[in-house]
Amino acid sequence: MILNSLSLCYHNKLILAPMVRVGTLPMRLLALDYGADIVYCEELIDLKMIQCKRVVNEVLSTVDFVAPDDRVVFRTCEREQNRVVFQMGTSDAERALAVARLVENDVAGIDVNMG
Repeated sequence: MILNSLSLCYHNKLILAPMVRVGTLPMRLLALDYGADIVYCEELIDLKMIQCKRVVNEVLSTVDFVAPDDRVVFRTCEREQNRVVFQMGTSDAERALAVARLVENDVAGIDVNMG
């Protein structure tokens, strides 16, 4: 297991906050291009993510988390790896931990939303 040794510092940073249906990879990369220091993905539900398989997409140079129906649920890339926060919706600690372990080496942080 490789652990991300960097820690996020939020002091004086420009942050793309998590927004419904807006936090996809193209939007996050645009935000980084325009000066964001930290970006959040949209909230992804643990039940959906737990079914995903991590796939390295060599054509796009991305890491894709693909559902059993071949739909990409979450996509990230090396360019944002140290600045993207994965936002997970959950109500179960064990599922949350399993999803966190699934994405831990591809994101800078994990935000747990239990609202």
